[in-house]
Amino acid sequence: MKSKKLVLFFVLISVGCFSQVTYTSWINSYLQINSYGVNTNPDAYTFTLAGNGKFNIPHWRVSMRLKQPITSNDGKYVMPANKISFQPVSSSGQAYPGPVPTIPQIGMPLHVFLQEGQEVFLIPQSNAPLNNQPVQPNGYYNLQVKYSLNVAGGSYLGNYPSWITFTAPVQFTAYDQYNNIIGKTDHNFQFQIGVLSGTPTEVPELSLKFSANATNGSLEFKSMEDYIKGVSVLYTNALIVSSNTNYQIRMKSLQGQFNSPTGNTIPLGTVKMGLTPVADNKGNVYPVTLSATPQLIATGGSTKGSNVYYDIRYSTNANDERLINARSEEYTTTIQYEIIPQ
Repeated sequence: MKSKKLVLFFVLISVGCFSQVTYTSWINSYLQINSYGVNTNPDAYTFTLAGNGKFNIPHWRVSMRLKQPITSNDGKYVMPANKISFQPVSSSGQAYPGPVPTIPQIGMPLHVFLQEGQEVFLIPQSNAPLNNQPVQPNGYYNLQVKYSLNVAGGSYLGNYPSWITFTAPVQFTAYDQYNNIIGKTDHNFQFQIGVLSGTPTEVPELSLKFSANATNGSLEFKSMEDYIKGVSVLYTNALIVSSNTNYQIRMKSLQGQFNSPTGNTIPLGTVKMGLTPVADNKGNVYPVTLSATPQLIATGGSTKGSNVYYDIRYSTNANDERLINARSEEYTTTIQYEIIPQ
């Protein structure tokens, strides 16, 4: 039996080019922060994917990466990256036979936070292809997606002097289904601290990130024994959590199944996931089978600003006919983890 591999995709970085579709973007770069509450730039970032002729590009993605810390113009202050988040607002454009996909059809996370030193995905793997099938040979396709930007509120804003300006240099990249780069652009966002209104309040501070070795997860079947016994992979110290309040962690797949580049599928239910608390981590964990429905996988108390760690294990059952009968290919899905107050 030939080898086949299932890949749980979080972040992949590669270099390439793709000429049939082009990526462009622009921003409204400035936001004045006037409140201890949430401050919003409703028209912060817009990208366009455009092309001519017939094409069908599934599982495309768009990422962002903070290129360096968000530093004040005098170099004395740094704003935490996880205070900045992007939210999808709208999609528009033209296609044949059309229409272009909506935000729910694409399957975008509704809040994506910047992270220090890590590429994060505004669109981890689109559920809707870039599809254009015009009658005329050069029929035009255009998909435009707009994002707002939030700066989280809280008493931390009072640590900065009025009229100081922070700059966040962010690189945006669009990929096709094979990890080829469609295009990339660097943008600088500016946040100026004004005279703050309202009352400084302590707000929940929650952080969830992955270690470098866990941003790509894979289960590989190399022999008949793998199918008979099942396979598993363990990523140690993989999930890193910090919280100043009780928290819960949920996860879901952004796609309804594992997908291959040729259009074959494998059910999500073939793969199980479980967390294990590490060292002094007192969190409670709940093993699950992968699903497109959000599932509770861990709860815990305040970490008092310190990091706690979880190991992540992915595994399959023995003698699963759904895997034995699957074609030998690489199958992927995108798993979204979310931490919220409990």
